[in-house]
Amino acid sequence: MTATTIKNENTELQKLININEDACEFYSSAKDTAQSPEIEATFSKLEWLHKDVVTSLQTKVRQNGETAEADSTITGNVYKIFGELSAKLSSDKDETLVSHLEEAEDRCLHSMQDAMEGEDVSSSTKAFLQTQMSTLKKTHDFMKMLKDQMKSAA
Repeated sequence: MTATTIKNENTELQKLININEDACEFYSSAKDTAQSPEIEATFSKLEWLHKDVVTSLQTKVRQNGETAEADSTITGNVYKIFGELSAKLSSDKDETLVSHLEEAEDRCLHSMQDAMEGEDVSSSTKAFLQTQMSTLKKTHDFMKMLKDQMKSAA
C-alpha cells in the first residue's frame, strides 16, 4: 500500500473510532440516567462492547504506523445531549434512552458499512472490519429488539 492509501485508510478508521467512542460515551451517560437496574447493566455491557471495537480499530491504525486517539464527534455529542434531555423530560426515561441509543447504534452500523463499501479501505482491512461489523450488528439488533419490546409493553 502507498503512503496515501494508508493515510486514507487510517482516516476512515479514525472516523469509526470516533463514532464508536460517541456510543461509549452515550452508554456511559445513559447508564447513570437509567431507572431500571437491568437497563443500567445492559448499557454497561454495550458500552464495553463498543470500547472493544474502539480498541480493535486503534490497534489496526497502529499496525498501519500511526496513532489513534478516541475522540467524540460533534454529531455524537448532539445526539447524546438530545437523548439525555429527552429522557429527563420523558415519563419513561429508559424507553427514551433505549430509543436514542438504538439510533446511535444505527449510526455506528451505517458508518461501518460505508467504510467497508468505500475505496479508501484495503481488502484486508475490510475483512478485519467485517469482524467488527458482526459485533455492531449484534448490538444494533439487540437495542432494536429492546426498543420494540418496550414499545409493545407500553
